[in-house]
Amino acid sequence: MAARAFARVAPVRAKFSLVAVVALALVLAWRLGDVQVRQGPWLARTALAQHDEAVESFAKRGAILDRDGGVLVRSLPSESIYAVPAEVTDPHGEALKLAPVLNAPAAGIEATLRAKAGFRWLARKVRHAVAERVHALALAGIDTKGEDTGLRYVASGRLASTVVGFTGTDENGLDGLEYSLDTLLRGKPGRMLIEADLYGHAMPFGQVQVVDRAVAGRTIVTTIDPYLQFEAERLLRASLKKWNARSATAIVMDPWTGELLAVANLPDFDPGRFAAFSPDSWRDRAISDAYEPGSTFKLITAAAALESGRFSTASRLPARDSIQAGGRTIYNAEDGMMAANLGSETIEDIIAYSHNVGAAEVGMATGPSAMYRMIRKFGFGDPTYIELPGENSGIVNAPSEWSGSSLATISFGHSISITPLALVRAYAAIANGGLLLRPRIVDAIEDGDGRLVYRYGREVERRVIAPATAATLQHFLRAVVLRGTGNPTARVAGYTTAGKTGTAQVVENGRYLPGAYIASFVGMIPAEHPRYVILVKVDRPRGSIYGSQVAAPVFAELARDAMLHAGVMPASPPARLVRAGRAPKARR
Repeated sequence: MAARAFARVAPVRAKFSLVAVVALALVLAWRLGDVQVRQGPWLARTALAQHDEAVESFAKRGAILDRDGGVLVRSLPSESIYAVPAEVTDPHGEALKLAPVLNAPAAGIEATLRAKAGFRWLARKVRHAVAERVHALALAGIDTKGEDTGLRYVASGRLASTVVGFTGTDENGLDGLEYSLDTLLRGKPGRMLIEADLYGHAMPFGQVQVVDRAVAGRTIVTTIDPYLQFEAERLLRASLKKWNARSATAIVMDPWTGELLAVANLPDFDPGRFAAFSPDSWRDRAISDAYEPGSTFKLITAAAALESGRFSTASRLPARDSIQAGGRTIYNAEDGMMAANLGSETIEDIIAYSHNVGAAEVGMATGPSAMYRMIRKFGFGDPTYIELPGENSGIVNAPSEWSGSSLATISFGHSISITPLALVRAYAAIANGGLLLRPRIVDAIEDGDGRLVYRYGREVERRVIAPATAATLQHFLRAVVLRGTGNPTARVAGYTTAGKTGTAQVVENGRYLPGAYIASFVGMIPAEHPRYVILVKVDRPRGSIYGSQVAAPVFAELARDAMLHAGVMPASPPARLVRAGRAPKARR
């Protein structure tokens, strides 16, 4: 009986179990299909995202080169130190060991190591030697991460430091070319995804997906001639020491292309340790410091007078020691010399002997409209748009804002404010026959592999004076060296030179500082077909204040060095005049 009853129940249970198993299998199959097919891609992305670490790949910052391809500054690989606080076993002890290596307070490091975070930076962009010292400590939870870039290496030391500038910790440009051309230099960072653990460590044999490839920054090729830059800084440093001056600037320009071959400023600094120097030493005084140019501006007055047609080279004026203008008495400077007691003088005599009175008379006779028009044609009062930050446009007031004596004082370089760069550009126009060029300090842009991207060329802004006027002004400048205030300090043996001395009082907060002067000289070599235009400016020298004594000798040495560097040897005396191996004595 019981056996028959079991026989009846067993098939029912078996059927029920079979149905249940089949139903469960169908549910599992449906669920598996749903997970694998419908939700599969989403789940895969979600799982990968949970284990992915987005890592920024830094773009290598471009280098800055001199005109010969020599490196002024470039980026080197660096390493960064980081901590995983959850893995740190002894925050206090490890902080004490890391502090002297990272040159950081132990308390700050300890606070970082105790933070409730999966990842913390301890030091960014350090040298390989520092990373090696950290590795040698073998501290739990402390490791390093190598980077292809990040450490800015200034190969040239302090050479052209005020031009090159400097960068911050993350290689962001903060001053100089590093700042003004930062967009080109820094490149474009990339991004990649790596399989990582909870703490951001890359998993062995994990997948790496490059999302955006890093693009290296551009290389900037400057117009700087390293030899001329070095010589300019060396000579300025000696002059600064000799005259106990506050600062000095020198510019060497090619008057035919507008290229700046040297831009020297003292004091300067070490870009690799810029924070150790005062911000005053970072300044590029050649473009940021506007000043009253003094007698070097008399050439602009002469240009206005000649171009206006009111004067010629034969025009003569009474040679006087003082004159009244707008209720002011104007005197000749102490270093000015009378014109051979002739009782009258030409414009050439006024320039050669640097007569303030004569320049004032010429300017007043030329008139405010013609003077102002010439000043503006030479670009004074406008930026030159040099590829450097912080350019000062100077102060050039319109005639409607002039006082009764402004025209007279502007005529000899007072009551007007300009930069050294603006003045050297104006003299370059005189040297090249009357064309105002845009000055430039960038020659070319290259990509990360050294291929040329763009090369800059000469940019003529406009003609400011006729070629004949330019030739006459060159003749005036030659007279300064032969018989005027530049004789003999601006002469260079074996070469012909031309230029103009300048001495002007320092203006600060709208007032002249007693006993504070700027000595300057702007000249060209060789005089007959100038290859270089050179400006030298010395701020607040002691012992002498005159451009003829302070600045002209620096010009002469730098001009001689430039010609020798260009392979132009000094001319020898004519053979028929040489006897017994001796050159004839120079006539005075």
